[in-house]
Amino acid sequence: MDIQEAKNAELQEIMSFYNMMCEELGKKDFLPEGNKGGFPSLDMVVSAIKNRELYIGKEDGIIMAAYIMNNDADPVYDTVKWQLNVPKEQASVLHALRVHPSFGGKGYASQLVVHSIEMAKKKGQKVIRLDCIEGNSVPHRMYHNHGFQYIDTVEICYEDIGMPRKFLLFERVL
Repeated sequence: MDIQEAKNAELQEIMSFYNMMCEELGKKDFLPEGNKGGFPSLDMVVSAIKNRELYIGKEDGIIMAAYIMNNDADPVYDTVKWQLNVPKEQASVLHALRVHPSFGGKGYASQLVVHSIEMAKKKGQKVIRLDCIEGNSVPHRMYHNHGFQYIDTVEICYEDIGMPRKFLLFERVL
């Protein structure tokens, strides 16, 4: 898999990829109401491309993985006792890390996590933080295997889900 910074010309393909992933995730037990769609939003993706925060994984020229990393977090992040107390500008937040189901089990998600760690270090970040919905245990284990520590479980109401859900918070000190 070739991981690269996303470009404006790839916007339509990126949105198609994320929309397909919303449909896939909607089939999982941890989202019993089904596909809520809309994450990440078009505005979030456009902004992430513009700010050089969106990375895509390609195989044979096709987008099959992606993630966004910036310093934007839900306000509940401010209520948690993290391992390291740093300004928001020094805390990267990992969003929307996805791998196409046809490519699952090949270690591509781990490659994206390793890439995100490298990128955060290059940008002088002190930590990477993320939230992962309760019940989605596969990524929980993967993040732990990459040095992320479980911090807390909090309730967050993301617009795309439409109702409060429990999310596990993780942090990796760089």
